[in-house]
Amino acid sequence: MQAVRVAQLLTVGEFSRLTHLTVKALRHYHEAGVLEPASVDPSTGYRYYTAEQVDLAQLVRRLREVRMPVAGVRQVVSTADPLARESMIAAHLDVLRQELTATAAAVGSLRALLAGGATDELTFRQAGEQQCLMIDGHVDQDSLTAWCAMAYPLLYAVAGRWGLAPSGPSGALYAFEWFQVGGQVTAFLPVAAPGAGQRGWRADGGQVRWGALPAQRLAVAVHAGPCGDLDRTYGALGRQVLGRGIGAPGPVRELYLVTSADTDDPDQLRTEVCWPVTGPPS
Repeated sequence: MQAVRVAQLLTVGEFSRLTHLTVKALRHYHEAGVLEPASVDPSTGYRYYTAEQVDLAQLVRRLREVRMPVAGVRQVVSTADPLARESMIAAHLDVLRQELTATAAAVGSLRALLAGGATDELTFRQAGEQQCLMIDGHVDQDSLTAWCAMAYPLLYAVAGRWGLAPSGPSGALYAFEWFQVGGQVTAFLPVAAPGAGQRGWRADGGQVRWGALPAQRLAVAVHAGPCGDLDRTYGALGRQVLGRGIGAPGPVRELYLVTSADTDDPDQLRTEVCWPVTGPPS
């Protein structure tokens, strides 16, 4: 009779040497249901593994090295379908790449802040009234990017549908209070169309409305680069406005001169920050 081959059991120490996972890590992964021993001695509690578990342990180690949460690792290793497993790993790597991109941008922003440099000269503008398509939303800072990704394509789509040619760059209005607690933001797109008879006009289920930016005197600074650095331009502009005692009630306007729709290079982005002021500059 041919003997049945029994898989050789490895002690925790032996398995640790083969996988470079510490005894503490192996205990943690056992308790978390990520990497369970092949056998546990009921009298001593000693854990034993098999050589066939080495590849799985090495996968667990690498997934944790790329900061996959333990719950995600457990889902990956418990999935028998190789394609589904690869899809879950790829999704995590995509998130990781986005985080790395954001970290690189933050590092660049910090270096630029530490390097200092000259602040763009403050200019003043008497803006005339502008007819616009507008979208209002109650938005906080965390959800602003997603809201803008919805609002601006919709504004341009409605303008195209109604034959309204843009007459200037798109922008947004932010009440001073928004920077403290969030609140209403108004995205706008100036259009070349008469305002007569348009009062109360709305489109797309009421999301898009007709409105006008009032004539207003503005202090203006141009921000070059990603929006994550806008606070520097706000700080430089606001200090000058408040220091001269010429600040007027909000909202602040932002005008998007060069957007991500125009360039893939974040350093080429251009945003005008327009602070309302009263009277001539001192």
